Amino acid sequence: MLIQGLFLCLGGWALLRLAVRAGRRRALFSGTFWLTFPEFARYRIRRLWPAGLGLAGLILLMWGLVLLFRWLLAYYDARLGHPLT
Repeated sequence: MLIQGLFLCLGGWALLRLAVRAGRRRALFSGTFWLTFPEFARYRIRRLWPAGLGLAGLILLMWGLVLLFRWLLAYYDARLGHPLT
């Protein structure tokens, strides 16, 4: 579980970083892009792929952090015992 969590966090971080860089290049973080989106929707929809990539990266990162936290709880439970028993 530790190795899976680390790899998921690393993959999620890499995807998120790639998405932020691509989003900056395609001006996804500017107000002008979103103000003119309805007028040029057919053209702009093709430029939204970094948002999906960022969402996938965020999901992988959260999933990895959950696995790492579960591993940490199991580790200390095995070492110290459950605090309520």
